[in-house]
Formats: sequence, structure tokens, C-alpha cells
Amino acid sequence: MNKFRVIGCSLAFLILAGISCWATEKSLHLLLPAGWPEVLVWGITIAFFVVASIGTKMIADSLFSNDFIDNRKGKLWGGILLVVFFWLIMSMPTNTHTFFYNDKIGSTISEDIKTTNKYLQQVVDMGTSSTMVLDEEGKKMKDAVEEQRRHIVAQFNGDEAPFKRGNGKKIGEHLEIINKTLNSSIQQDPRYNSQDPTILNGYQVEINKALSHALRTHTISEQSVQAARKQIKRLSALNDSIQDHVASASLNEDEIRQCEKELKDGYNIVSNNKTFVQFDKNSEDEQIYTKENGETRTKRIASVIDVFFVDFLSGKYPGSFWYYVILSILVDIAAFIFFDIAFMNKND
Repeated sequence: MNKFRVIGCSLAFLILAGISCWATEKSLHLLLPAGWPEVLVWGITIAFFVVASIGTKMIADSLFSNDFIDNRKGKLWGGILLVVFFWLIMSMPTNTHTFFYNDKIGSTISEDIKTTNKYLQQVVDMGTSSTMVLDEEGKKMKDAVEEQRRHIVAQFNGDEAPFKRGNGKKIGEHLEIINKTLNSSIQQDPRYNSQDPTILNGYQVEINKALSHALRTHTISEQSVQAARKQIKRLSALNDSIQDHVASASLNEDEIRQCEKELKDGYNIVSNNKTFVQFDKNSEDEQIYTKENGETRTKRIASVIDVFFVDFLSGKYPGSFWYYVILSILVDIAAFIFFDIAFMNKND
């Protein structure tokens, strides 16, 4: 009977330990830099779980064994430390992360693509608007120039003091202000006091040219519009593929990494045009999309540190996240129990 107990409990332990090690390995593989050999990650994972299992046996033997155990209290605390470091800090969080990640990655990518495309479409719409869209500095610059243009027209028509028509001295002063504002070099026509309307038309042309040149860095560039259009198409195509693979449970890591790359490119376009994008109020979007060296939501969910130790412990996730925590705990505790029974001392 003892032999069947050992074989049965050992088999149950191996099955449950295999599930736990698979979950831990996947989470660590997502966390570690690309290039780590998967066999090495598996080795670390198995070693950690075996050490945690030994820790639980040390605790069980110290508390429940009828045999004499040298330094029983020391082995009890040693077992507790092994369980804390190799299970509570390592195995349990990574298992929880993998269960959560597998369940949520498809919907996270789709939502990430949907939100990113929404802001990319704003870049396209504003960049192709019939009315030039400017940032705050550009608006101030344009308003200042238009104010000086209004004075030039009024001076030429004699509608401002000294109320003398033509190309007078005051016009040169207003042109100088425009030059300082736009860092331009518009020259006053040498035909002083002339009322020839071509002089005023010439000023208008030169002001428009200088203003257009100066505002190029304060509006959405054609390159940004083209990049946003291209990225919308790429992300939309990826989203269709993601949905198909989620439905057929065939979503693989390579496709997820491709989505991360394309999303990162989309984030960069939004960030580069952040002054023109209207981010949703009462959301974290502005902080996420404009943070220097920030990461996409899809990338963040792949990190056990961010998901478990930052977002979960700070209360970001709803109570349903506890389901993944409890599932992870139950799988591991069941494995530890079978391990302790399988290697129980015969006199216990």
C-alpha cells in the first residue's frame, strides 16, 4: 500500500508541478530579455519549484513528524524562508501572471490597437484639415503676425495715425516686428510714400511665405499624416489576424511580438504629435502615449513585475483578478501536498 501511495502521489506531484513550471517558465520567458535559451529558463523554473517543494516538506516535518529532528525550529524557519522566496515571490506570482496573460492578451491587443488607431486617425484628420491646425506656440505666433499685418494694411490705406496713405515709415516698423517673430528678412519696398497697390500685395505675399515657413514645425507634417495612415492600415490588418487566431486558440508569441512592434510605432507617431491629439478625459491615455521611453499596454501585460507587483498590488485590477491568484495557489499547494505525502517518513 505504501508503494502505491508513493507512486500515486509522485505522479500527481509531477503533473501539478509540470503545470506550475510551465506557467512560471512562460512568464519568465516573457520577462527576460530576448535571447535567453528556453531550456535555461526551464532549468531555473524546475530548480526553483523543487526547492520550494523541499521547503514545504521541511515545514511539514518540523510541525508534524513524530521522529526526533535535530534543530527542528531552525528547519522550520529555513523551510518558511525557502517557501517565501522560491514560491511566494517567484512561483505564485509568475503562475498567476501566465493564467491572466493567456486569458487577456487577445482582448488587450485588440483594445490597444483600437485606442491607438483612434489617436492616429486624429493625426490624419487634423493634418489634412482645410484649416491649418497649430500647437499653442504656433497659434501665438500666427496671431502676433496677423496683428502686425492688420496694422500694415491700415497704415497703407491711411486708416491709422498719422493717417497718411502709402508706404510710410510705420510700415517698416511693423515689418521689423514680423521679422523678429518669424526669424525672417522681409524688406520694406524702397518706394517710400508710394500708394502703388502692388507694394501692399508684395508685403502680403512675403508675409504669407515667411509665416508658412515658420509654422511648419508647429503643425502636423505631411510625413506624420502619411505615417499615421500607414500605421492604421497595418494595425487594422493585424487586429483582424489576431481576432482569427484568438477564436481558433492559435495566437502565438511571434505574432504578439509583431503587434508590440507595430503598436510601439503607432505610439511614437501619437507621441510626436501629442500637442494636436485630444486624449480621452479621465483616462491614463495621455500619460501612457506621451511618456518618454514608455511601453504599450500590450508590452506591459507581458511583464509579471508590472502586472502583479505594480498594477495588482496597487489595486488597478478588479476583484476578478483574485481568481487567477487563487488558481495559482491551489495548483501549487496541491503539488506540495502530494510531494510531502510521497516523501513522508514511514513512521509518520
